[in-house]
Amino acid sequence: MNQLNPKIIQLTTAIDNGNPNAISNLRGYIKETIDKKICVDCEKPTEPSKYKSKIDQDEYYISGICNECQPIYFGRDDA
Repeated sequence: MNQLNPKIIQLTTAIDNGNPNAISNLRGYIKETIDKKICVDCEKPTEPSKYKSKIDQDEYYISGICNECQPIYFGRDDA
């Protein structure tokens, strides 16, 4: 079982706690990891251009979640 990245837990908890900047902070973190081409969850380097499907590539550029971690979040086992 995969453990969520503690940074993601912290950022989403801030949303739950009503922090007025929480969503902006989460979006900023996701954008930063995408720009660095690392996964927002496992923090491993990623190459979305090599993903098997365009859907997985598109999802990376939306969420920052790599091809290996996407099934954990979305319940797919076809990665």
